[in-house]
Amino acid sequence: MMRRLASLAAGLLAGLALVACENTSEAPAESGKDYYPLKVGAERVFDVVDRSYTNNRPTEVRSQVREQLTETYRDAAGALTYKLVRSSRATASAAWRVDSVQTLTVNAQNLLLTRSNWRTVELIFPVREGGEWNKNAFNDRDTLVAVNRRYQDVGAGFVAGTRSYDNTLTTFDDDPNRNNIYYEYTTRQVYAKGVGPVLRESLALNYCQGTGGTACQIGEKYIVSGKTHTETLVQ
Repeated sequence: MMRRLASLAAGLLAGLALVACENTSEAPAESGKDYYPLKVGAERVFDVVDRSYTNNRPTEVRSQVREQLTETYRDAAGALTYKLVRSSRATASAAWRVDSVQTLTVNAQNLLLTRSNWRTVELIFPVREGGEWNKNAFNDRDTLVAVNRRYQDVGAGFVAGTRSYDNTLTTFDDDPNRNNIYYEYTTRQVYAKGVGPVLRESLALNYCQGTGGTACQIGEKYIVSGKTHTETLVQ
């Protein structure tokens, strides 16, 4: 309880400081803001693959997700905010159905995503290789000093599906207290300069532990159980 209250208080102080910055100006493109360009009317379509594993055998479900930036407004702190509407469909010929509404707020320090009243820091500026930050600085999931997201491969080329991109960056989340030869819980997102997000991937996998009579060897990445979720930009 005391940890939660301390985290909330620290988060509030940090939030007030960052909100003060939000009222100034948006980040210039050279800071890396153009890795996620925001413009009303922009639309992105992703192919989605969800896999569930049992004893190293995957079951796969495919679908599509569409993201649309439909409007802007100023929030209570005066920061420019974009409304992001996500829709989904089971096949490319099916009708879209809205499944969530999120918001994106950009300023000179960071890009914030709010979904279901939960705010996370998606990117920080300026973009630099090895940069680290607390994605939960605006919520109470972690302490204020937590570091749980980082940049890697800034400026690198990347292939996502059938598309190639010359200049990308990757944000990578992991938990060193949970990831080992038995478990893997990671999230990565790839952004292309001038394009935006081109790949999102999350893994929650339980590997062979040498118990339960399973015919596998520890350390060979045999997936006893788990799930993966991948979104790849196609349009």
